Amino acid sequence: MKSRKKRIGFVIGNYHTDHPSRLVNMIWELLRHEDVDLQVFLGTESASFMKDFTMRSNQFDYQYASLCGYSEYEKLDLLIVSAGTLSIYQNEIPLEEFLRHTPNIPTILMETDHVHGDGISLIADNRQGLAGCVEHLITVHGLKRIGYVSGPKNNRDAEERFAGYRDILAKHGIPFREEYVAQGDYSEHVDESVEALLDRVPDLEAIVSANDEMTISIYRVLNRRGLKVGRDIAVTGFDDMLMARYMDPPLTTARQDYDAFSHAAVESALKMLRGEKVESRRLKVPFIRRCSCGCDMSDVPLETPMSPGQEEMLKKIQRNREYQLNSWIGSLLNREMLLEVDDPKRFFTSIGSFMAYLDTPASYLCLFEHPLRVKRGTIPVFPEKIFVCMRQKGQEYEGYDWDEAPVLYRDNTAIEAPFGAMESGMTFLLFDEEYQYGVLNAMIEPDKIDFCYMLSLDIGTSLRYMDLWTQQKRYRAELQALARTDALTGLNNRAGVIHAREKMIGRRSRRAGVMLADLDHLKQINDQFGHQAGDIALKASADILREAIGENENQIIGRFGGDEFISYCVDVSEEKLKEQIEQIGVLCDRFNETSDLPYYVEISAGFVMGRVRKMEDWEKLVERADAQLYEDKKERREFVVRFVDS
Repeated sequence: MKSRKKRIGFVIGNYHTDHPSRLVNMIWELLRHEDVDLQVFLGTESASFMKDFTMRSNQFDYQYASLCGYSEYEKLDLLIVSAGTLSIYQNEIPLEEFLRHTPNIPTILMETDHVHGDGISLIADNRQGLAGCVEHLITVHGLKRIGYVSGPKNNRDAEERFAGYRDILAKHGIPFREEYVAQGDYSEHVDESVEALLDRVPDLEAIVSANDEMTISIYRVLNRRGLKVGRDIAVTGFDDMLMARYMDPPLTTARQDYDAFSHAAVESALKMLRGEKVESRRLKVPFIRRCSCGCDMSDVPLETPMSPGQEEMLKKIQRNREYQLNSWIGSLLNREMLLEVDDPKRFFTSIGSFMAYLDTPASYLCLFEHPLRVKRGTIPVFPEKIFVCMRQKGQEYEGYDWDEAPVLYRDNTAIEAPFGAMESGMTFLLFDEEYQYGVLNAMIEPDKIDFCYMLSLDIGTSLRYMDLWTQQKRYRAELQALARTDALTGLNNRAGVIHAREKMIGRRSRRAGVMLADLDHLKQINDQFGHQAGDIALKASADILREAIGENENQIIGRFGGDEFISYCVDVSEEKLKEQIEQIGVLCDRFNETSDLPYYVEISAGFVMGRVRKMEDWEKLVERADAQLYEDKKERREFVVRFVDS
C-alpha cells in the first residue's frame, strides 16, 4: 500500500502584493519536486486599492483572518505561516490569536522572531537593511531632511525597519521628527499618506519607504508634483521587488533575498519533517545602490541583460490576456449560478463545470451547512463538519445536494473520494460581507491565483444570494400557504383549491371528477345555537371530509365558502368516488353517535366524472356536480336539532 505523502500548509496574506506572491511562487517551485503536498491558504485584501471607490465589500477583508482556522480540517504535518503578510488583520487580532486556531503541529513563522510551540522563526535583518539605506543617504549624499513611509501597525517587520530608520538618525545626531513619518500599509496605494507628508514637510530631501511596493505610490505622487526622483528628491525602498531595477529611475533599496528566504523555509520544513533539529534564523539584507537615491550609475553595467525582464513582461502580458478571457467567462458563470439558486446540486455543478473548463487538475468546494456570521475582531467557532458540495478532477465533476454531499470532519475522518484525493492546492475563502460560507480548494499553479481569487469573490456573492433566495422562498411558501388555507378548518380555501386545480390541468389524465358537499342546515345551527356552534359544525365536517377523501397529488379538497366544500380529482375511478361518499355518511353517523352536541352534523354530497382538457371543462363539471348535490339534499333530515327522550 502506498504511504501517504507528508502535507505542508502555508498560510499567507496580502497575496496581491509583490513580496507574498514571490514567496508563494518560490516555495511552490521548491516543493513541487519533493515528495510532499503543499496546501496554500491564501489571504488578500481590497481596502488598500479600493480607497477611491464607494464600496462596502472592502470593509470585510477581516474575514481572511479566519483562513488559518481552515488548516484544522487538513491533515497537515507541518505549517508555515507568513506572519508579516498577515499584518492587515493584526490591528484587531494579535498573532497569538491567529496561532491559537492553527493545528498543534510544528510551525515555521516567517517575518517574525516569535516562536510558536516547538517551531522556529525566520526573519530578515530588517533593522540592518533599512539602516543601510538611511546611512547611504546621509554619508554619501549629505541629506538630513529624510521622511519615512512606515509599514502597517503591529507588524514585526515594519517595527524593525522603523527602528533602523531612527537608529541611523540618532547615530548622526539628526533629531527624529514625528511629522516626517507617514503611515503606510505596504501596498502601492498610499498616495494620500504621501501627499499629506509632502504638505507637512514641503522641503524634504528624501523619502525612505518601508517596502518597495509603496515606492510606486511615492513615484506617482512626486511625478504629479513635478518632482524628479533622484534629482529633486531621493527615494529608497526595501525588498528589491522584481520591477525595482526597471523603475524610472531604478530604485535604490535593501534586497530581501527571496531565494535565500524561500530556501531557508523549505529546507527547515523538510528537516523538521525528517525529525532533524532546526534553529531559528535571521537573514542578512544587503544594500542595493541604483539611481533613485541620486547616485550616477551611468558607468555601472546593468545588473542583468534586459532580455529576462522583457521575457518576464511578455509572460505577464500573456497572463493578463488569459486572465481577461477567464474573467469574461467567470462573469457568465456568475450569471449561470444565479439562475440555479433554486437547485443546489445544479448550482454547485455549474462551478465544477467551470473549473473543468479552466483545465484545473482538481478542485473541491467545501461549505458549512449554515453560513457563519463573523464579527469584526473575532475568529468564528468552526463546526465539527464541513460539506464537500462539489468535486472536480480533469473533465469530470459532480455537484451534490446537501443530503448527499461527502463530509470532512475536524478530526480528519477520511471521506470516500470518487475522483481520488487532491494533492497540492490553493485554498480560497468564500464569504460575502460578514457571512462566511466555506472554501474553494483548487489544484492550480500560482499564476492562476489572481483569477481564482476573483472567482472566489463571485462565488461568495452567489452563495449569499442563494441563501437569501432560499429564505425568501421559504417565507413566500409560508405566506402562500396561509393565503391558500381556510383559517377555520385548515383545508384549502377557494384560492388554494383553484391553484391546486390549475396544476392538475397540466397532468395527462383520461378522466377527472368533481365532488361537491354541503353541511346540512348550517343556518338553523347558527340561528338556534349561535355562530360559535356553527363553526364547530364546520370544523367537524372538514375533519369528516378529510378522513373520507384524503388528499394526495390526484385529489384535493377545500372549503369553497360558507357551508360548501369541493373536491377535484384526476385518475380516480367512479367506484372510488362512490366509496368516498358512502364513507362520508358512515363517518357522520359515527360522529353523531358519540357527540354530545345538541344538533346533528350531516353532509350532503354529489359527484360527476368527465373529460378535462382546459379550465372551462372543470366549470362544466362543477355545474353538473352541483345538480347532483341538489338531488342529495332532498334526502336530508328536515330538522337539525337533536331530540333527547325525557
